[in-house]
Amino acid sequence: MHITMDKEIIVIGDIELGAGTLTDDFISDEAISTLFIELSKKTHPVDLILNGDTFDFLKCPSELHPTKYARHITKKISLDKLNFMYKAHKPFFHALRKFVSKENKVVYFILGNHDHDLVYPEVQDEIRKLLHNFDNVKFPGLVYKKHKVYVEHGHQYDFVFRINLEKLFLKYNEETILNMPFVSFGFLGPMMRLKERYPFVERINPKPALLTHHQIVMKKINRKTLGYFIKSLIYYPFRFYSDPTYSAPTHMLREFYRRVKTKHLDIDNIMEIFKKKKKQAKYKIYVLGHEHQKRISKGRKKVIIHPGTWRDEYQFNPKTRELLPLTKRYVQIEVTNGNPEYKLVDVIVPRTIFDFDEVVKDELKFIQKAADEEHFKLYLS
Repeated sequence: MHITMDKEIIVIGDIELGAGTLTDDFISDEAISTLFIELSKKTHPVDLILNGDTFDFLKCPSELHPTKYARHITKKISLDKLNFMYKAHKPFFHALRKFVSKENKVVYFILGNHDHDLVYPEVQDEIRKLLHNFDNVKFPGLVYKKHKVYVEHGHQYDFVFRINLEKLFLKYNEETILNMPFVSFGFLGPMMRLKERYPFVERINPKPALLTHHQIVMKKINRKTLGYFIKSLIYYPFRFYSDPTYSAPTHMLREFYRRVKTKHLDIDNIMEIFKKKKKQAKYKIYVLGHEHQKRISKGRKKVIIHPGTWRDEYQFNPKTRELLPLTKRYVQIEVTNGNPEYKLVDVIVPRTIFDFDEVVKDELKFIQKAADEEHFKLYLS
């Protein structure tokens, strides 16, 4: 008996395209573009789900000369950032354009905490224009739910990165701006300058082990966080009393400070929180993002999958002092006769193992070396 596949579903999360600057941690245009083009050649229907944080609007500068990070994100600023990302990652956009140009090939952009700007209809339309397609480019919001498959980025289960869905925008100086989480507003100040000063550090995991062996950065993070925490309590409410972006509930400030104090700089284990909220096995396959690590939880009737990230990230081995490049992967789901079956597919990109102590001595050198190994051109002027 001949069995025909109804549809193939591909899920990729946490790509985090930036402007090609020191705050841009995505360098795998070549590998992901090759994948998009391969998917465009399939004869059956394909749903390509980019599961949140596809774009790193959060760490993308709003101006490049010199780098500037705007706090009040209007639709114009979001569009400017999108333009910078397009120029830095043209192969990504061109390959995706080829994918959606084919019959029955649809891309879905799920909302994440780094690409909150996608709530602007004007940003959505501009992405459709860049991809030369208005029919096969979808923005379903937080969730994709089809064919017994449930896909969500997962930041809504992380206390400090949760978006207020009932109040997506704020009014400031007679303009509409994004209502981002308090922690996101905090990133747009001194933390971005720290990221530019130490561009490689954020790519290294796990964070507690990293900061134990990188005391300089740990002290600077603690100092800047403590300063922001104190100012948010006793200075900002008076200095910027008419600015809603400086308003933060006390419990949020406490949680933000607790995480830094305990070196809990990684995100929450959202899988356990998700399980409690999604007890009914209505779907067979659940795919989450947000956590930049591979994780699978299998039950009798369902499976929950974290495929990991497509950022340039490394696993730190304290014993050998080596930084091991993390493997990129995606979830491939084949739907046949209404029944979905999944597998995780690794994308092998030849990379060098770096020495942690050498990286700490000259982070810019190794940022450039990593980019060269994946044939990505950095914007460093």
